Amino acid sequence: MNWFLLSLYTAFALATEAALLKRWFSDLGPWDMCAIPFFYSLPFYAIGLAFVEIPVLQPGYWPIFAWVLPLTMIAVVFHFRAIYSSPLSLTMPFLAFTPVFVIITGHVLLGETLGIQGIGGILLVMAGGYVLNLDSTSSGWLAPIKAIGNEPGSLYMLVAASLYGLCAVGGKMLILRSSPWFAGIFFFLIFDIALVGMLLLTRRTTLKQLCRKPAKGIVAGVVVVTEIIAHHLAISLVHAAYMVAIKRLAGIFAVGYGWLWFREANIRCRLLGTAIMTAGAMCIAAFG
Repeated sequence: MNWFLLSLYTAFALATEAALLKRWFSDLGPWDMCAIPFFYSLPFYAIGLAFVEIPVLQPGYWPIFAWVLPLTMIAVVFHFRAIYSSPLSLTMPFLAFTPVFVIITGHVLLGETLGIQGIGGILLVMAGGYVLNLDSTSSGWLAPIKAIGNEPGSLYMLVAASLYGLCAVGGKMLILRSSPWFAGIFFFLIFDIALVGMLLLTRRTTLKQLCRKPAKGIVAGVVVVTEIIAHHLAISLVHAAYMVAIKRLAGIFAVGYGWLWFREANIRCRLLGTAIMTAGAMCIAAFG
């Protein structure tokens, strides 16, 4: 299997999921949109687990599972809270910082050491992801940085990016102690049950809301499931930081969806960001 192509697919699927949710479920509340892909992907994980070979779990699996699961839930909550609280142009750029956190956590927890060219590629992807989401026509190049002081969503997304960096490495630790297929399917089966259950119990969403558009919800669920499987297969084959950096190319696909489906403007920054991210991806593919 080719880790780069698998990682690239995760980027495409991540952008596709966001575009479908925005196109089909924008009439719902933010928590409903958060729950829908996890609600409809749950049956696929349950069925998939019946066909996956259960590996012998190596020592340390359950303690790692115990901290990765709640941290992933917290990261998702911060992510959606950021989108709800502040403009996208002031929050989304901070997700591009996830690979930097993965470099640190990957080295500490996995002992992964990256080459200078690979690190350069990651930094290019990070910079491109930041530029990609800037609105230079109104807020300026430093708007997201300045927003940390007065936009809670910016701080929320930075917290989410740091948690994603830790969770990605924790997820790879689970793979190393089980298998890519089992780690992905079992973890997200439990994750879906926990997250959707929490949102239902706290009345952030309701079954009536989740079941309004079942056919479209199933499509969103399938996209999420394939993205999760590709993510776990890819990260099992390469350093976590490289895989996550390529996954952040989702911004490039998001630009395409934004132009085709939503007629979004600000093409100058987005083309520049796309070029920078593409250069970074080429560095990672060549030297990673």
